Amino acid sequence: MKGFTKEIKIAIVAIIAIVIVYVGIVMLKGLNLFDDDKEYVVIMSNVTGLSISSDVLANGLKVGYVKNISYNNKTQKLALTLTINKSFSMPEGTTVFVTKEMLGTAKLNLELGKRDGAILQDGDTIYGESPTDLMAAAADMIPEIEKMLPKVDSILTSLNQLVSDPALVATLHNLETTTENLRTSTARINNMLDKDMPQLMTSANHVMSNAETLTASLNRVDIEGIANNANQTISNANLITNKLNTAMNSKDSSLGMLLNDNSIALNLDSTMRNASMLLEDLRLHPKRYVHFSLFGKKEK
Repeated sequence: MKGFTKEIKIAIVAIIAIVIVYVGIVMLKGLNLFDDDKEYVVIMSNVTGLSISSDVLANGLKVGYVKNISYNNKTQKLALTLTINKSFSMPEGTTVFVTKEMLGTAKLNLELGKRDGAILQDGDTIYGESPTDLMAAAADMIPEIEKMLPKVDSILTSLNQLVSDPALVATLHNLETTTENLRTSTARINNMLDKDMPQLMTSANHVMSNAETLTASLNRVDIEGIANNANQTISNANLITNKLNTAMNSKDSSLGMLLNDNSIALNLDSTMRNASMLLEDLRLHPKRYVHFSLFGKKEK
């Protein structure tokens, strides 16, 4: 009887140990045995990298896990049973896709539908997309990379030639010299601004003060009186000009007779010719007009 009791105790301890191990494994996998979570069915054609207890993420947040994976012989599709937290709601139009990381692990991601849509109910079906294999994508890029390698090598060769070109060194040296000259010029300009600018500002203020004084003086000048005097002078000049024109055009005045009567001009011209002939005769025969001899006879 004692031996039988001992065997019962051993059996009970073994059962308890098995239960503890099972519960521990389940908890380590992230499975929840006690909460009343919602379940959804996801139909996919490829689940490479996924396994039972794989995480289900929504915008990076874990909202559930893969509870079961089964294969449908008729449709040749895979059916995944997802256990989703009961506090998380998915609108209609939600899709599922698998992302496979570099180390080979895969996760199931939810791409949620529009917020204003109806909410999926427990047991609804969601259609998923094939996983994105980063390693396969990288392998597909290798041929393109191999095609680019000769071009990259050519570019590096040209770059090495450019770097080793003495002209580049000379250009950099000239650039350094130019930078130093600019630094010196900037220092001189700053020095000029510090020393000469106050004097320039003082001179400018003095000029502005003189300009204000001149403006004040101009304001005191009787511009209107000067303008009136100028107008009066111009009127007098116009009056004199009109009188002069009238005198020149009138035959009653001396100036008008002189300018308009041809006879006066002809007589004046005749008088001038006679005077010229008299002077010429005086020059040629001075003895006819002046006689200094006491005994001589006047020449005719």
